[in-house]
Amino acid sequence: MSDDTDRTALHQDGFCDVVVEIPRGSRNKYEATDDGVIWFDRRLGGPAGFPGDYGYVIGAEGEDGDALDALVLLEEATFPGVHMRCRVIGAYLLEVGGEAETKLIVVPDKDHHADHLRDLGDLSTAFLDELDAFFAAYRMLESKGVEVRERQGRDAAVAMLTGP
Repeated sequence: MSDDTDRTALHQDGFCDVVVEIPRGSRNKYEATDDGVIWFDRRLGGPAGFPGDYGYVIGAEGEDGDALDALVLLEEATFPGVHMRCRVIGAYLLEVGGEAETKLIVVPDKDHHADHLRDLGDLSTAFLDELDAFFAAYRMLESKGVEVRERQGRDAAVAMLTGP
């Protein structure tokens, strides 16, 4: 969406639409092109797969000019190319190879197992620590180092979607 009014309307309710590129548990990194074609990008080094489905938010731009990244917390993996309506619960602010990068943390709107999740604070400390460890390590065998700079709750994350 090129119009800020449309973007604000899409995201103001704390929901967003996510396109899955990488299923939960996978170590294969896929990228979707602008026309929706999914390409294999690379296999992640290190021992861990993604702790949720990973993809991008339709109509929201990240710091790098690409679509804003999102990690969808769910119990069962979906598939690359799947679209889902998600509720924003927070964000991770990272530094990747010296550049700022935001990872929105969301849950599927239609997953009754996630009904109680409204903010990062609703997740256990142990799970948040696991997310920290994943983000710090998921590119460990690549030349770009990753540092978790900050966790942000729901309100700050939704504000990133709607803009100033």
